[in-house]
Amino acid sequence: MSRNKLLILSFSCVFLGIGILSLIPPSSGIELGEHDKWNHFIAYLILALNWCFINNKRSFFFLGLLICICYGLSLEYLQGFVPGRVPSWLDALANTGAVVTGFLIYSITKTKRG
Repeated sequence: MSRNKLLILSFSCVFLGIGILSLIPPSSGIELGEHDKWNHFIAYLILALNWCFINNKRSFFFLGLLICICYGLSLEYLQGFVPGRVPSWLDALANTGAVVTGFLIYSITKTKRG
């Protein structure tokens, strides 16, 4: 399997994993720990970095930034429709901050490499 296909698979798995964990009811028995905002930050940082490694074209880069941020905001909104869950502006902020951080880390390291 090519490197790009593996990166797309990795992004897809992270994307789906975040979606599933965000939208399952709390009564499912899956406990994610007490560090909720850090969990959000780490998950969306990984999502953003996965996107960055797929393709480094400038237009694709900004499309990914928009997609990742909108995904995080959409899932927070949708949690309002899941019994036992509530949307949180702080979670949305952690998601967005992580995406921006991921894209900045990639940009800075890419600039230093070449």
